[in-house]
Amino acid sequence: MEIQKSTEPAKYLEFESEGWGTLIDKYDETFGAVTRQSVEVTLDACGVRRGSRMLDVCCGPGMLSAAAVARGASATGLDFPGVVSLAEKLVPAAQFQSGDATNLPFDENYFDTVVCGYGIMHVPDAERALHEMLRVLKPGGRLALTVWDSESISGLGVLFKAIMDHANMNVTMPHGPSIFQFSTFANMHALLSTAGFVNVQNKRHAQSWRLPSGTHFLRAAREGTVRTGAILAAQTDQTIDTIVTAFEDALSSCRTADGLFDIPMPAIVGSGSKA
Repeated sequence: MEIQKSTEPAKYLEFESEGWGTLIDKYDETFGAVTRQSVEVTLDACGVRRGSRMLDVCCGPGMLSAAAVARGASATGLDFPGVVSLAEKLVPAAQFQSGDATNLPFDENYFDTVVCGYGIMHVPDAERALHEMLRVLKPGGRLALTVWDSESISGLGVLFKAIMDHANMNVTMPHGPSIFQFSTFANMHALLSTAGFVNVQNKRHAQSWRLPSGTHFLRAAREGTVRTGAILAAQTDQTIDTIVTAFEDALSSCRTADGLFDIPMPAIVGSGSKA
């Protein structure tokens, strides 16, 4: 498998850092309702327990760090400066610092476990980031990654198809890899194996998001994500209405008796060990 990389890594990191620093609160209020559903299965995949020393790469608002601390582990989170500021407020019992996932500021063989929840698709060079995570893991230590699943029906997959079908994609932003490039069992296994991990395992995790309408989903994507948000912000009101209609039509079977949408948002949790 050829792992996609940004052709403009410095500009990509600047764009992501500025965007997430501005939007992380809104992300926590919106998509956090979904990503919190996979916290425990992610920690289980790498064996976080009392006494574990865990690194939380691309920590976001610190939900994995908070759950690790609740298990009696020590947690260190790393992300962009504006993101870390929120994590420090929400999870004072963990340690956080700003940094680059492709150049981790830690000694080799230092952590018992490493986690990266929905973050690996937001780095400019995932292969390099994985090599760094392997480097800082102790021998026998285990890594767990969480990504969106593209092999099952998914609200995000439906949204992206509607965007590709109807949106004006002439939006200026630095080149970045697809957020779905590791969203199959085969690609996740290839990523971890290529990076040097052994005993690789994949697990599909079902989760959902109950919302009143497709408009609410698009508003969350516009206000709580960086690259997708930039695309949606550039569309006309008419185009947004068309995307909402396509989204709701594709998920009509997910409409509940009370008129809401129970939107599937499945994840893949990939894990592997350092030999």
